[in-house]
Amino acid sequence: MKKRVLFLAHSSMRGGAEFCLDTTLRFLDRETIEPFVIFPTEGPMADSARAMGISVQILPFSWWMLYEPSAWEWKNRLRVPFRHRFLIRFIQENKIQAVYSNTACLFEGVLAARAAEIPHITHIHEVLEDRFMRPRWFTLPQIIRFYFENSKNVIFESESSRKIAEKHLLKSKPFSLLWPFGDWNPLWPLNILSASGITSLPARERTLEKLLSKSIAISNSARLRLSDAEEFQSKNALDSWKQLANFGVQSYPKKWTLLWLGRFSERKNPLLLIQAAALLPENIRREIQIILAGTGPLEQRMRQEIQENALTETCRIVPFQDDIRPLLRLANALVLTSREESFGLVLVEAGMFARPLIAVRSQGPSEIILDTETGFLTEQNDARTLAERIITLFLNPELSQKMGENGRKRVLEYYDPVKNTAKITDLF
Repeated sequence: MKKRVLFLAHSSMRGGAEFCLDTTLRFLDRETIEPFVIFPTEGPMADSARAMGISVQILPFSWWMLYEPSAWEWKNRLRVPFRHRFLIRFIQENKIQAVYSNTACLFEGVLAARAAEIPHITHIHEVLEDRFMRPRWFTLPQIIRFYFENSKNVIFESESSRKIAEKHLLKSKPFSLLWPFGDWNPLWPLNILSASGITSLPARERTLEKLLSKSIAISNSARLRLSDAEEFQSKNALDSWKQLANFGVQSYPKKWTLLWLGRFSERKNPLLLIQAAALLPENIRREIQIILAGTGPLEQRMRQEIQENALTETCRIVPFQDDIRPLLRLANALVLTSREESFGLVLVEAGMFARPLIAVRSQGPSEIILDTETGFLTEQNDARTLAERIITLFLNPELSQKMGENGRKRVLEYYDPVKNTAKITDLF
């Protein structure tokens, strides 16, 4: 008999965690799992799930971390009890047997699963460090304790991210939410966090040792299969390359190409790559192109830095691409400059295309890249060393090819979507 599982997503837009959920849904064993998905809004990820023949509902969840403060956000908090009742009814009517939440930003699925007395799996795609996890309703130790106490398992994308969360857990205490304004509490479902009450866990299960045993690291998976990379040749990318030419990208005659993919944000730190490009010798800058593909709040500043450092013939900013295969086919190497990164999906995708990698040392990238074997790791804010590693790959095509081949082997061994999806579904 198929197991009915409700998947809850914090966003239906395109992004790292969203792509990971999409990959999980795509590679589910549909002979044993019948998925249902709830997204907060319509969007491309909701469309993708429907295209897979999956039942999709829309419900505007509250985020308790990384939300944008607004009057709407406050009003949405007051709707928590009503969504709570809807989720319980949905679980009962559809005979749901487990709930899976795809982020640390959502709490409502945990509450509903506890009330319905079915298992909940929390999959945390964020690095739970204080500086980037703002704003939030409660402290990180409280939030992490909540997930560990009320989930059957808590999944992390990397061992590094898991260790960070476990440090917070060791600082935590049983968490009770109090409402000081009378008996009516618009957040009343959160009272299941209390150490007392009907839904609290047995005391023996509230020990830190028991909570820590729920933690597991499961790597994200490549969205692409080996055949997707091998069969996607230059001829398949021609139309996309013609469109990219409007942004100054050169494909014929092809320049040596360094690719950066992601959101133009402080956390992703694309400015570091521009700083490194400014340190490249003039003769090398003339021979390469650096493509920064994405969108985000730093875009204007990036353009200014490119202009001020006379890099307009080297650095090309292009919009976010729905299909990154044309860019990966064009690239000779990929670079990731994030200040922190729970995983680093683009590294795996570039690895499938046998591209050598350069990344700033952080949580996920330090586990994905074998330094000097599949690519290079550099230190935070070290533009000079980053520039040196770019020069090394540019001047040594045989080394680049060897690193790319090693990287592909590593991706096939550790980041296979079928194997890693099975590891998740085995927990249900």
